[in-house]
Amino acid sequence: MKTQQRREASGVDVNGSEIGGARALREYATGERGRYSRVYLVDAHGPDRLVLDMAESHDAVLLPEGAQSSASAADVFRYSGRLDEPGDEMFLAECTVELQDYIAAAFVQLVGPTVVVVVDAAGRRAFLDDAELARRTGVFPSVLLDPRVVLANRSGLARPHEMHTPTAIRVRADGRFCVGMRGDVRGDISSSPCEIGLPVPRGAASGDASSTDPFVDDHPTQGRLDRYLRAADLLKMLGATDRATISGFGWRLLDDGGADAEPRASAPFLLRTPTGFVLAEVDSRRRRALSPFTAAVVDATQTSASAELAGERLAGRLAIAASDARRLCHEARVALGIEFGASKTSGQASKAVAR
Repeated sequence: MKTQQRREASGVDVNGSEIGGARALREYATGERGRYSRVYLVDAHGPDRLVLDMAESHDAVLLPEGAQSSASAADVFRYSGRLDEPGDEMFLAECTVELQDYIAAAFVQLVGPTVVVVVDAAGRRAFLDDAELARRTGVFPSVLLDPRVVLANRSGLARPHEMHTPTAIRVRADGRFCVGMRGDVRGDISSSPCEIGLPVPRGAASGDASSTDPFVDDHPTQGRLDRYLRAADLLKMLGATDRATISGFGWRLLDDGGADAEPRASAPFLLRTPTGFVLAEVDSRRRRALSPFTAAVVDATQTSASAELAGERLAGRLAIAASDARRLCHEARVALGIEFGASKTSGQASKAVAR
């Protein structure tokens, strides 16, 4: 029995803010946890009472307008419309959200908040090609840099085989539920509600859990796609007026051919700007100006898997003793919170073992 205070379904959250509904929809679309442990979207004529009763206090429920109001421990938000196929629109309070196909989004005029979804194998190939192009040239697809755009199931695109407990649940009109916006049916909410909490591959939210894309298979431990998406997030935050380029995307400060690692997915980014070098963090939005000397230390550390190699490369770049170079790398790790990179060969080795 729930002991939490139960709330009546409404179009806004308990504090009267419409921002909560937009946040819940965003977490549902991306499949990533933020404020809510789980977000349910109930289709029109779906078992709304059953969902409202089972949702917990840290959950959110997106409920169609016209559904009969019922108390719930969760935050409940009303919507109309739908987000099933490209071109669909959903209306949430005063906000209108459109669904667009990833490939088509680059050729259509976006007029407001938009969820971009990879709908098929061609879209996934285009997404991967864009990621490789960004690494080679530093040119990112405009759709990922648009502040109005949210990429659906982004962690599933980057790590389709990784198991996780679903955070976005869609409940259909017949009571069957699926993971995410376009996932396959996993069970029936009335007869098998416990299956909602069972771990599934992240790719299940896109209906492509069995994907064996060579790019992902060749780099299972490096988080290259996660790094790419976070780099796009950073450029989106900086805005078009900030002419910054990111190390590892079109250029590298220490382009000496000696790197044996790549920066980890969550590592801070080294930026080159018209006014100098900057170390930028996506999550905290913190930015620190660096001297060219310190920038070289950061790049050597993040693209080397060991202190020995980082020191050797930095010593060659700065014409200093290897022991001094290793000390500088250690000081940078402590002061700036950077880490040695993930080995480029680790993913290939694990793949060879699997074979």
